[in-house]
Amino acid sequence: MPTPNSALTALWNDYAEYAARPTGVLTLDERRGVAFYLADRDDAADVEPFVRRWIRNVHDVDTFRQQHGRLPRADPARPRPATDEQALVDVLAYFREVGNADGYCTYQRRRLEAIPGFAWRPRDARWEEMLQRHQQFWADNGRAPQRRALDGDEVSIGRWVAHQRARHRRGALPGDREQQLRRARYRIL
Repeated sequence: MPTPNSALTALWNDYAEYAARPTGVLTLDERRGVAFYLADRDDAADVEPFVRRWIRNVHDVDTFRQQHGRLPRADPARPRPATDEQALVDVLAYFREVGNADGYCTYQRRRLEAIPGFAWRPRDARWEEMLQRHQQFWADNGRAPQRRALDGDEVSIGRWVAHQRARHRRGALPGDREQQLRRARYRIL
């Protein structure tokens, strides 16, 4: 059982109210969510095996997050090694794929969002983070980050900038990102 944070506590409070109502007055989404809620709160709850497996996977991600202070990360080695962490990376990828296709009930979406650091599109979140780091670097140093600097953080920001410019030249940079890079205080394009 995970240690509840404020988002998880709010979710459980909402679904405790739904669970107390007669099922005939609940919507299909609420009824489905109550099944996930019951499995989330009680290992002995009588729910479908799929619900039990899904919640067990969420609990495994929660446990990893609590033990390591971060979500699981993919190993850069190819082929990827068969580790417990890599298995959780695969679980998160599956969660995101189904969630981005609107395949989850409200409880499932909110339950995943209650995991600290979870993002539906982590690459988008990483892109936004790199843009912020670029802007902060300029504000702190008064110059552009260099790709061949001694500081590893500066190098990663400089490489990210070079990658964005290369994608722009190839026509592979999405329009919304191009606009963000042009509107930034310290422009990249």
